[in-house]
Amino acid sequence: MRKGVGRQVRTTGTFKATMVGKITPVPSEGLPMNATSLPVPDLDTTLRRFLEATGPLTSEPARAGIEASVEDFSRTDGPLLQEKLREFADSEAERGQSYLSEAWTDGYLEARTPLALTSNVGFQIVGDFGAPGSGRAAQLIYRVAAIHLAEVRGETPQEVDGRGTEVDMRQWECLRGGTRHPQADRDEVRFPETAAAGSEIGIVHRGRMFAVGIADEEGQPVSVDSLRDALQRLIAESDSGEGAGGPVLPFTAVSYLGSGTAAGLLEELTASPRNAQVYERLTRLLFVVSLMDEPADNLDHLHRMAFEPDQTWIYKPVTYDVCLADDWMGIHFEHSTADGATVRAAISRMQELEVPSAGPAAELVYEELAWETGEELRHRVEEELEDYRRQAENLHLQRIKVPRISTAGLDFKVSDDALQQFILLYAQLAVYGKARSVYEAVDMREYQAGRTECLRPVTAEAVEFIASLVAGAAGAGQFTAALDKHREWVKACKSGQGIDRHLLGLELTARRTGTRPAFFDGDALRTLRHDFLSTTSLGNPDAMSRYAFAPTTPEGFGVGYVNHPDSYEFTVSYWGSSAENPQGLLRGIEDGGRALGAFMDGLRGGR
Repeated sequence: MRKGVGRQVRTTGTFKATMVGKITPVPSEGLPMNATSLPVPDLDTTLRRFLEATGPLTSEPARAGIEASVEDFSRTDGPLLQEKLREFADSEAERGQSYLSEAWTDGYLEARTPLALTSNVGFQIVGDFGAPGSGRAAQLIYRVAAIHLAEVRGETPQEVDGRGTEVDMRQWECLRGGTRHPQADRDEVRFPETAAAGSEIGIVHRGRMFAVGIADEEGQPVSVDSLRDALQRLIAESDSGEGAGGPVLPFTAVSYLGSGTAAGLLEELTASPRNAQVYERLTRLLFVVSLMDEPADNLDHLHRMAFEPDQTWIYKPVTYDVCLADDWMGIHFEHSTADGATVRAAISRMQELEVPSAGPAAELVYEELAWETGEELRHRVEEELEDYRRQAENLHLQRIKVPRISTAGLDFKVSDDALQQFILLYAQLAVYGKARSVYEAVDMREYQAGRTECLRPVTAEAVEFIASLVAGAAGAGQFTAALDKHREWVKACKSGQGIDRHLLGLELTARRTGTRPAFFDGDALRTLRHDFLSTTSLGNPDAMSRYAFAPTTPEGFGVGYVNHPDSYEFTVSYWGSSAENPQGLLRGIEDGGRALGAFMDGLRGGR
C-alpha cells in the first residue's frame, strides 16, 4: 500500500488546477493542517538503528565494513547533510509541507510502468447495501457520492486516529475528482476547480464509459431511486450495443499502458477537439464506478479489479467496483495523492451514512464518452493492451488463512501485528533459510503533510526467536524480547523517528548539494531497501476485508494482512515468472501460524 525506494512512493501535496493548466502548490495559509511538523530524527540514532536493521540481513564478515562506512559517514558528510536537511525541513514546514513532500510526489509521478502493476491498490470493501443488482449498486453509489460531494463542498468532518489525534486532511482531496495526467517524463495531478452542483460520475460497463449526473442543484446526491433507474437504462443500452457507433477504441485501454506509452497516445488522441472535450469531461468526473456482470470468487474479483484491463480509467483517484450478480464490492485506488488509511476512513463514513428511505425519482441524463480515432491508432493501442494482459496474467494472487492466535491468559501485551510479522518471518527462515528485508507501512497523517513511514520488522531479536521456533526450542524470554523490539520500532515510527524516510531525506539533500557520499551506494542500504516482502495492514475487516498490490521486487511478494475474528488472512501477490518459491512461502505461512499458535498455547499452559 506501494511503491522509489521499496514502497516509498510519495505525495502530490495539495494542488489546484484549471482543466488543462499546470498544477501549482496551494499557499499554506488557511489550509486545515496539523500544527506538528514531521521531525528530522537525530542522525546518530538513525545510524544506530540502521546498523540494527541491516544486521540480520547481512553476513558477519560484511558487518565490519558496514560499521566502518557508517562511522565515516557520521564523521564526514553526515553532520553537514543533517544540518542542511533541518534547514530545508523548517522552510518546507512554513509552506505547510514536510521535508519529503516533493520527493514523495516525484517518486509516484515519475513512474513510467503501468500503474496497476506498480503502485495502484485494489481493496475489497464491506457493506450491507441489499441484494445484488442495480438497487444495491445504486445504494453504494449514493453513499459514495454523499462523502465525495461533502469534500467538494468543503464540509468533510475532521478525521481523528484511534488515539483521538487529529490527522492532516489533505489526503481527502482525492475525493474531489480530477486525474493523474500522464506525461513523457513526469505526470501531473489535476484537481479541477468544480462546484458540487452538477457534478458527474463515470460508469464503466463492458468497457464503455458513461457520464452520469450525480448531484442536484444544491450539490447533494440524487436519490437512490433515480440512480437505480439510470443504471437499469444504461446497462440495457450497453448490453444492446446501441450508441457504440461501430468499432471503437476500448475507452479505458490507454490508461493501463503506463505513462511512458500512454502520454504519447493520449497526446495523439486529444489533438482532436472532440477527444479533448471528452478528456476534459473525464478529468472532471467525481469518481468512477465499474459494473461487473459475472459472479466470481472474491480473489478472482480482486485480481480482475486490481490488475486486469477494461475496469476503469486507472489514473482517476478512486474507482468503485460492484458486481450485479454477487456480493462483491471493491475499490481501485491510484496511490499518488493518498494512502490506504484515508480510503479506509472514507469507507467507514460511507457505511455509517443514513440513506433516505425514498426520494424523488427524477430521470437522470447520461451520455457515453467515446474516443474518436482512426484504425491505425486503434490497432496500436490494442497491440499494447495485449502485451499488458500478458503482464497482468503473470501477476498471481493467493490467499492464506491461519487460525487467529489468542493472546488471552498472558500477563503482557501482545500485538496481532507483531504476531503476523513473526509468521511471515517464520516462512522466510523455514523456507529460504535466511531473512531478507521486509517493508511494513505505518500511517503518519498525524503530522503535517504526513504520509507513511517504514517499520523494519526483521530485527535481530525476532530472528533469534523465530529461528529457535523453527528448531523447536523457542523460549519465553526470546519471545518477549522480540515483542519489545517490535514495539520499540512502532513507537519510533509513530513519533517521527523512523529511519527510512530520514535516510531518504539525507540522500535527497546530498543530491540537491551536488554530492554523493559513498554511504548511499553501500550494499547495506541497498539490501535494506530491496524489499523481499512488501507488507501492509489496515487492522480489522470492518471496512476493507482484503486488498492486493504488486510486489516491489521481481523475486519478492506483496502481502496485505487482516485480522479477522477467527483468523489471520494473508493476501499474497507475486510474479509467476520470477518469484522465489511462492508455494514454499505460502506453506511456510501456514506452518508459521501453527507453530506460533502452539508456542503461545504452551506459554499459557506454563503459567
